[in-house]
Amino acid sequence: MDFLLQTILSYLLVYKYTTLFTVTLLAAIALPIPSAATLMASAAFASQGYFNMDLVILTASAGNILGDSAGFWLARRFGQPVLRRIGFRKLLDSPGFKAIERRIQRGPALIIFFSRFEVLATLSVNFITGLGQLPYLRYLLYEVPGEIVQVLIFASIGYAFGSAWEDINNLIGKFSLLIALALILLTMTLWKKIINRLIREK
Repeated sequence: MDFLLQTILSYLLVYKYTTLFTVTLLAAIALPIPSAATLMASAAFASQGYFNMDLVILTASAGNILGDSAGFWLARRFGQPVLRRIGFRKLLDSPGFKAIERRIQRGPALIIFFSRFEVLATLSVNFITGLGQLPYLRYLLYEVPGEIVQVLIFASIGYAFGSAWEDINNLIGKFSLLIALALILLTMTLWKKIINRLIREK
């Protein structure tokens, strides 16, 4: 177990739900901290009676949703002005980017929902949907259930395996890079097809 996770777990035992909320919030915004491991540990503690499982799920879901919303609003409010200022004007005005915006506006449901299950996908979709000016209520419509399902999955793992959650976390860690690469390649292929189709439809 790395030093950062050990430190987080120490705070988790003392400050409980405050630590869980803070970790999930900051991780959702974009800080590289182990929110999934923290959630599984909290659920494992719940299986031992130290935490309340309902509060674990509620706290982690709230942290994720608020963190994702912060990323969405930062991109929505400051994304285009900042990117144009630092030299990405041509990219923002390109047919490809306009096609992405149209795709998100037409049908964001599956893109937002399933991106909640992988960190890089979540961050990129939060940024793109904010940048594309997707209405916030439409974003929340798919963000909230996606995050709740994601939290339920990791919490269930921690609760079911109890004190063995670290072994499961290590196992997930070994395959996470391969899973992330596969998802990135799949996402890139999907976006390429979507962009090409939308450009042809234009």
